[in-house]
Amino acid sequence: MDVFISYEHQSKSIADNICAYLESKGVRCWYAPRDVVGPYADAIVNAIEECKVFVLILNHSSSESVHVLNEVEMAYNRIIQGNLTLVPFKVDDGTLSKSMEYYVKRLHWIDAVSATLEQAIEQLYKQLVPLLGLNPETDVFAAEKRQADSNLNRKTVKYYSEDDLIEIKRLRTEEELMYFYEKEYYDRIFRGKEHLNALDFYVLSPRATVRRLCRPEVEKIACLSYNDGLVAEGNDIYGADNNIKFFKCDVEIQDVEEVIENVMKDMKIDGFDFVNMTMAIMDLKNPFKTLKRIKKFLKPNAVIYVRDVDDGLVFAYPDEKGLFAQFKNFYKLDALSGSRHSGRQIYNVAKKIGAREVRLLKGGVDSSDMDYNRKRMLFDSWFSFIPNDFKRLVRENPDNESYKEIVAWVDEYYDDLEESFFNDDFMFNSGYIFYEIKF
Repeated sequence: MDVFISYEHQSKSIADNICAYLESKGVRCWYAPRDVVGPYADAIVNAIEECKVFVLILNHSSSESVHVLNEVEMAYNRIIQGNLTLVPFKVDDGTLSKSMEYYVKRLHWIDAVSATLEQAIEQLYKQLVPLLGLNPETDVFAAEKRQADSNLNRKTVKYYSEDDLIEIKRLRTEEELMYFYEKEYYDRIFRGKEHLNALDFYVLSPRATVRRLCRPEVEKIACLSYNDGLVAEGNDIYGADNNIKFFKCDVEIQDVEEVIENVMKDMKIDGFDFVNMTMAIMDLKNPFKTLKRIKKFLKPNAVIYVRDVDDGLVFAYPDEKGLFAQFKNFYKLDALSGSRHSGRQIYNVAKKIGAREVRLLKGGVDSSDMDYNRKRMLFDSWFSFIPNDFKRLVRENPDNESYKEIVAWVDEYYDDLEESFFNDDFMFNSGYIFYEIKF
């Protein structure tokens, strides 16, 4: 981790902007509450011990904040030992407390008072370049290494449970809404073709698979899922049709190549013309490894269709109270929701495995042209998993104070979010992202 960002709550939007800009340049940032995992205080201490640069958003309020002063004091021992650099980012002309003056009086400040915020953040990045050993002009290898390092933080996610009726309802709502947009993509991809073999990877709804892929152009459909219940459900419903079968595949434990070979042998398939991956890549620890193995079983001119998410596409306006911005931070803390910036990696991964063409079909699904019913579906699809997930996480981790704080926040403000969402002048853009990958 490169940079720890310290701020008091009134400067949250400034911290968000700094983090977004630095991470767009490949600088790895840590700031609360986004990156807190486990006990809050422990997470703060560990992050300060591991960072290379401590960026302090400095104003009168932060100079008197007990929490910020504690963070600066924890960092100070590393600073005087030469193991950490403190960079103050001054955002107002207010008087500093004597305690804060002690720590920062002789340091060079980034001036965000006389300059615009954008100019100041750019200046901050330029100051970080030598401190972090960056070379933004030529160091392509370093940028790739930072990307590879970020992939190490991905985790395998298996959140589906047949006992979680709230999540099952949300998934059905999401599928109904997404098919409104996706139908034209499927129609175009399959148009003029025949006798196709399709693979649906990481199925979360057998009925959704049939709706997408049971078409005149498709002859056989092999469906993979990590969940025993979904496999049984699919085969119970469609078992009489030998041209659609469901198989258990836990791709990050089992040998996926061996599983697919057995599937193809069972169904007498010589290769796949189409692969469907909806909300699958975000749940994989190593998408490159998985897609590389799937590619071996593709026929010439095969297509992979991907729907995934990327929270970088998300925005809400107006958001005067910052409720939507705060809610967005909870996505990153949700251990059940997968990699929330997976969508931006898809193009890169597909090209690395030899895709001939990678086409971005749609980036973001927004509320601007929706009637009430579809807006209702979007809200329920994109927001309802957070209260459900964190209540589950609290049950599984009863000593985790961060999870409890999120549940309390959601209990207090969820109705306000919902009310704002349905205002006539409000627009929300979700992070759903759609790709067509051709080989």
